[in-house]
Amino acid sequence: MAVLDREAGLVVTAAPGTGSTALLAALLDQRPVQQVPDPARAREAGVDPKHGTVRQLVAAGLLDDDPRLQVVTTTRNPFDFYVAEYERSRTRWVQELRKPDSFVLTTPGVLDQVVDAVTLDFDAWLAKAIDDPDRPRRINAGHVGEAHVVLRMEAMEADLREHVGLEVAVPATNVTERDRAYWRRYSIAGRRLVERAHAEDLARFDYRF
Repeated sequence: MAVLDREAGLVVTAAPGTGSTALLAALLDQRPVQQVPDPARAREAGVDPKHGTVRQLVAAGLLDDDPRLQVVTTTRNPFDFYVAEYERSRTRWVQELRKPDSFVLTTPGVLDQVVDAVTLDFDAWLAKAIDDPDRPRRINAGHVGEAHVVLRMEAMEADLREHVGLEVAVPATNVTERDRAYWRRYSIAGRRLVERAHAEDLARFDYRF
């Protein structure tokens, strides 16, 4: 799902695992925005109804290609992102296996991620997830690559104010219960993997371990 804010000249996309659900819910509640596209139409067009990018929506005819619109999305500290992915795969997402139409079973790669998270410790899972640390990676590269403005999950309200000029209160949504001290999960080797693979994310968004 994306939201279109014509008054502000924005289209805001939902980048997975970065607080985007909370952001879009807040915009729908507090701004004169509309949801795009209709989820049923997105599925028919083969686009992820929740996390489709603007490029995907435009290519499928679900959103007008309007160069006047600024594309806005979200990102997250890569160190925290991987711990969150690991924990929600082991807890929330594993529960989805009981549902035959769950996204875990219908989205390519998600089932393997869940199985790996359940069967591997964090270091082994992280090494498999990153695979080649010398190949640069981005958190949600498709979303970030097309965006004019990228909001940090950790400072979403401040970034909205500074970079978009909107005052929006963004309450926490879909929060996985876990230890928030993500750094406790990391070995030195795991930390180095993320530092090498996500050097661009760390530098661009001023993230630290």
